[in-house]
Amino acid sequence: MTTDTNVSTRSKGSHLTIDDRVKISVLKELEYSNRMIAQYIDVAHGTIDREIKRGMVTKMSKQSNNGKVYCYYKEYYDPYTAQERYEKSRSNCGRTPIYQSSPEIINLLDDLMLGEFDFKDHDKFESLDSQKCSPYAALKIAESLVNDDVKLPASERSIYNWIDKGLLRTKNIDLLEKTRRTKAKHGRTPKREQPGKNISQRPKEVETRTTFGHWEMDTVQGKKSAEDPVILVLAERLTRYNFAFKITSKTPNAVSRVITKLKELTGEYFDEIFKTITPDNGSEFFEVANEVDQVYYADAYSPWQRGTNENNNRLLRRSITKGTSLQLFSEFDVEQANLRLNSYPRKILGGKSSLDRFEEEILKIVDPETLAV
Repeated sequence: MTTDTNVSTRSKGSHLTIDDRVKISVLKELEYSNRMIAQYIDVAHGTIDREIKRGMVTKMSKQSNNGKVYCYYKEYYDPYTAQERYEKSRSNCGRTPIYQSSPEIINLLDDLMLGEFDFKDHDKFESLDSQKCSPYAALKIAESLVNDDVKLPASERSIYNWIDKGLLRTKNIDLLEKTRRTKAKHGRTPKREQPGKNISQRPKEVETRTTFGHWEMDTVQGKKSAEDPVILVLAERLTRYNFAFKITSKTPNAVSRVITKLKELTGEYFDEIFKTITPDNGSEFFEVANEVDQVYYADAYSPWQRGTNENNNRLLRRSITKGTSLQLFSEFDVEQANLRLNSYPRKILGGKSSLDRFEEEILKIVDPETLAV
């Protein structure tokens, strides 16, 4: 007897399917050996040995002869019995999913993602009170809140899957990032006169995000009105740390006052902490090049060149919504909104917050007792 050379190819580690089991049944009827079947199905012969045992059934037949009834028993491999036993085994194996075994963890994650968790007894995250968290941030915060022996999801991907399956109170519409984020359009950049060096002249090391002290600068508006205050923001590229200052107007003088304030706060360490600044190309930043040595202006209408600003601004908007007059927000309100942003656990920082990483970098530069940032 010769074997069929039309051997199937299968990915390593894949399980037998019902089609595979039907083939095994046919080949057994043709009296193929287990090793020959394994070659045909493209699996280890041990797999076929175990599969045959799994699918063995006993069939009884009766035959009458001279008034007597004789019972005959025959063992054979049944593919459908094998499939049924396989599926039952799969349903019983492994641990009970966390969403079934630990409803308290599910409630905690839901509360964090829906902004319903009460942080009053948790000083580290108190600034996040009432703020919605992403699945990743919710998982990192949960790790800090529960005991070490409590089982949590392996990654935020599990949480996304649970949301997609409708297993949580949190829905996709509650996830600002997942439903609203769109890809940036990198169109042609209109030319606009710049007061200083262009971003194309910026040191290459800034692009790598491997060194501390490179900042992006922008303004965040509430209501687009010349009389309405704005928020001046500076975002550090390595740590993603954010400064936010409420200023009276979108003018060079108002921006200059903030630069002066930062110089007073950092003293002799200003040049080490603010090695470069990359502002937007707005006219309110035209005087920055006269006050800081290394300033590189982004191209007009090119927000992707200041990606850290864009991301932080989006997070800041969770507390200060677009279209709302900033006259309704005090300086303290802005500080608290920015503190929430800086205290937020970030996946890109390995679960640390921007505040954690900023403090680590600052301590490499200066004695904490001499700096009150």
